[in-house]
Amino acid sequence: MKNTIKRSIVIGLFVLLSGCAEVRPFVDTRREAGQVEPVGQSRPERIAVCYNAWWDDDVEILRLAEAECAKQGKHAVADGVSYFNCRLVTPSTAFYKCQ
Repeated sequence: MKNTIKRSIVIGLFVLLSGCAEVRPFVDTRREAGQVEPVGQSRPERIAVCYNAWWDDDVEILRLAEAECAKQGKHAVADGVSYFNCRLVTPSTAFYKCQ
């Protein structure tokens, strides 16, 4: 009985915390209101895609990076991965250079 209650609380907190969060992979191009410079990890020459390694598809992550690099007439080339830099439900970051 106690385990069920604890499990319900943990699941409830997770749902509450992730309710407003983006669950699908996304390009981290966050900006402060009224500012031109991004505060997210992405730059025109190096794209950062936030994702969840447990359930997101590598093809979709690459597609997002390719779409960003295509804006400059370039292609995305993998440039590393980091962890716990994005949101709670999308903690991994894949970096791509636009070449």
